Amino acid sequence: MGRSVLLLILVSPLCAEVAATTPEPAPAALETRQTILEANRYLVDKGWQPAPKQLPSPEERRWSAVPLSSLSTCSGTGIGFCRFDYQRNHQRLSVVTVPSQPGQPSVGRVTRWW
Repeated sequence: MGRSVLLLILVSPLCAEVAATTPEPAPAALETRQTILEANRYLVDKGWQPAPKQLPSPEERRWSAVPLSSLSTCSGTGIGFCRFDYQRNHQRLSVVTVPSQPGQPSVGRVTRWW
């Protein structure tokens, strides 16, 4: 019992810190498999602004197959993951897509976000 109380005392500040820094959950209307164009339209309508962490190369633009200003990067692995970044107030949101036609430049479909 004493060890449990001690562990709780030691872990409580860590839990409070994590809770304080955990961002608000991403918008509920994002869905896996929706196109990045659909996701972008929804996010912009909800006040999210494109905020890429870096400027994509021309090759990354070609792989993404979309002219969205939120594009940050695409992987060079051939799998074609692309990341689109947004911000609203002091929150940041990253959306990762996979190509709808693997191995070819094609409009990405949402696979995850954080």
